[in-house]
Amino acid sequence: MKLFEIEKSEFDDFSSRNKIRNFYQTSEYGDWMEKRGYECMYLAFMDEQRVIHAATLIIYKNVFANYKYGYAPRGFLIDYMNQSLFEEFTKHIKMYLKAKNFAYLKIDPPIIYKSRNKKGEAIPGGKNNTPLLMRMKDLGYIHLDFNNYFEALKPRWNAVIKLDKKENQMFKSFAKDIRNKISNSKRKGLKVYKGTEEDIPIFYEFIKKNYDRPISYYYDYYNIFKRRNMIDLYLVKLDPINFLENSKYLYESELYKNSEIVEQMRFNYSNKSLVNKKIESDKLLNVYKKDIALATSLSREYPNGLIIGGSMVIKYNKQLQFLIDGIDENYKSFNPNHLLKWTVIREYLNSNYYYIDLNGIVGDFKKENNPYYGLNKFKLGFNSDVIEYIGEFNLPINPTLYHIIQKSSALGLTKNIGTNKK
Repeated sequence: MKLFEIEKSEFDDFSSRNKIRNFYQTSEYGDWMEKRGYECMYLAFMDEQRVIHAATLIIYKNVFANYKYGYAPRGFLIDYMNQSLFEEFTKHIKMYLKAKNFAYLKIDPPIIYKSRNKKGEAIPGGKNNTPLLMRMKDLGYIHLDFNNYFEALKPRWNAVIKLDKKENQMFKSFAKDIRNKISNSKRKGLKVYKGTEEDIPIFYEFIKKNYDRPISYYYDYYNIFKRRNMIDLYLVKLDPINFLENSKYLYESELYKNSEIVEQMRFNYSNKSLVNKKIESDKLLNVYKKDIALATSLSREYPNGLIIGGSMVIKYNKQLQFLIDGIDENYKSFNPNHLLKWTVIREYLNSNYYYIDLNGIVGDFKKENNPYYGLNKFKLGFNSDVIEYIGEFNLPINPTLYHIIQKSSALGLTKNIGTNKK
């Protein structure tokens, strides 16, 4: 077999049929990366009948003189368990890239390393791809360690929701605080809808403080992936009028309950159960009263409503991935992100989609000294499965130059070589 550079259409056709296909290995992602200053090539490993047995998108740029750094996002489209195929493909890609002056190639395959439970513990008898890791090292791939945070280009740990339940079962499977916050967001008049390209500037306002990226980053994502309907922009809108109506109704209902409790206490004032009910009812009345005041103010200031959050969602291979989220921090207590996630989950429950990837979490499941504990609690609260990928590898093409570049990078002489998170 031989390695050939192929057209985008031929690559996408193979990609769409491959078992480990993912949106990073598409021409759309290649086009998007070209907008980020990279060049792209689409390679296919073919037999004499031109049947493709493996393929990959490689993005690259110069890093030293005329030498290049390459990256196969989320790894090659290949059967990694087919030892002879993977070994032969590795040999050919090293020769091919060497002829094109590559220093090294980075890959991060979507291969599960070990099966984990929701506490991050290895499941006895579950998947364990340590043998594959060892084989890759034998082939010259340098493993870049088992990072537990966000040190790599792509998250090594992800939270994934299986779309295998009915709506009521799915909702009940969530953690109690997640269910309560979803209900709270509905009560406060939040609604979710799909936006368009025109809404990107609003969405950008929610995320620009957390990510050092220009607005073109998101315009390009939307416009490129929209070509094949592979992306949606979801927005959360606050309806102050609905918020006010709900708050008034709840206040009046609770006021009636409160008066009934008072009436019962007239004849049994020392009943601890009634006293506790009265205390809780008073608390709710205070909450609803404050909500009425806030909703009244918001309805005057924003009579047509206010967008307070959003998310870009990628759709590919009968799965969805939340790409990036953002909210207006002034309305964090309204829990817009909770309702947004639940709305998307509900939308795809009865479809032919298999699961929803909530994207990155961290491999540290302890609360102590973990700055991302809240992130994990939020995403795993949706009854998500914990996915641990095998990690990043560097494949030296020019070993001498590779080690020079790595040493220069460690000393700060070469910046951002293969470290720009996408």
